[in-house]
Amino acid sequence: GSYNCAKLSCQGTDKCKTYSCTSYYGCTSTDKCVTDMCNVASCNAATGNCTISPISCNDGNPCTDDFCHPGYGCYSVPNSCDPAVVCQNNCNDNNKCTNDFCDPNNNCFHETPTIPCQDFNACTVDSCDPINGCSNTPLSCDDNDPCTADYCHIIYGCYHEPIECSIKVPCTKNSDCNRNNGCETFTCDLTSNTCDYYAKNCNGNPCINNQCTTGSITN
Repeated sequence: GSYNCAKLSCQGTDKCKTYSCTSYYGCTSTDKCVTDMCNVASCNAATGNCTISPISCNDGNPCTDDFCHPGYGCYSVPNSCDPAVVCQNNCNDNNKCTNDFCDPNNNCFHETPTIPCQDFNACTVDSCDPINGCSNTPLSCDDNDPCTADYCHIIYGCYHEPIECSIKVPCTKNSDCNRNNGCETFTCDLTSNTCDYYAKNCNGNPCINNQCTTGSITN
């Protein structure tokens, strides 16, 4: 079933949380102050005010300008070095998937990030093209199962909530309908000799990866 948010009181006492309600999950909460790849966030428990502190990306190399990308953190690009001090080479390899830099001995380096273009979103496929740079393509969660509703959570990735349905799986007993899905229950309709499927009762909580969760998902 769905939640009636008009009848729910979702306001909590934690000033560092934002409370909301959806008809699917009911009451949920999210952190008001969010740390990302470029900033460290902290929350004052008494006031709920956020303090954001930028991360230092200084790599100590005078031949690079250092920046922070919210998707994958710190990176460096070559600058116009003073030849009398360090690094006379232009180390740009024209590859948008590498971090280019040089050392005091004028040696160029082109580092590929361990996880290029990581956006820390389990609902995207992250890739890098040397010419066009990063792309974060939405992930398809369609499992081609008419008995599930398909969703994606930015942390957990794809999950498939069973819905009540009847499909023409032949059966003569209940065990014939077992699809090894821990999020559904099933019965064999002996009138039609086909399987009926139902969502497992998780007391209003989502069922993910074949098991009930302990509470509503918080993004």
